[in-house]
Amino acid sequence: MNLKNFQQTVEPQITNRGFHYYEDGAIEDIEQVEKGIFVATVQGSEEYSVTLKIDKQLNILSHSCDCPYDWGTVCKHEVAVMFYVKKEQLYNQPIGNGPLSKIKQDLQKLDKKELLEILVDLSQKSKLVKEYLSWELGHETE
Repeated sequence: MNLKNFQQTVEPQITNRGFHYYEDGAIEDIEQVEKGIFVATVQGSEEYSVTLKIDKQLNILSHSCDCPYDWGTVCKHEVAVMFYVKKEQLYNQPIGNGPLSKIKQDLQKLDKKELLEILVDLSQKSKLVKEYLSWELGHETE
């Protein structure tokens, strides 16, 4: 699937819904955190996190959304981000100094002990972070 013509691959109903999300300004935040990797917050019935990865030829290498959609491979939130990146030509813009980039830069300055303290603290405050870290570390979840 390519960013130039992804609409031909995605189900028309999902393409239309995603385009309306894009047009209606549902993308609250989007940032190119690394070359070709975009992270966005899309407002739907809740806020959803979308990640889109493309290569130099604008091939879509991966895409993900934390919404519960499971009827197909691409959801309307992902399509909205695809439209945004395509229409705004974000892939031609330099990697920004947005919030995620700043967090990454600051985290890179910390030592292992400081990072561990932050992750444990986040795990205690957020069930989602706790579950994500458990999954990433290969622990069985409840």
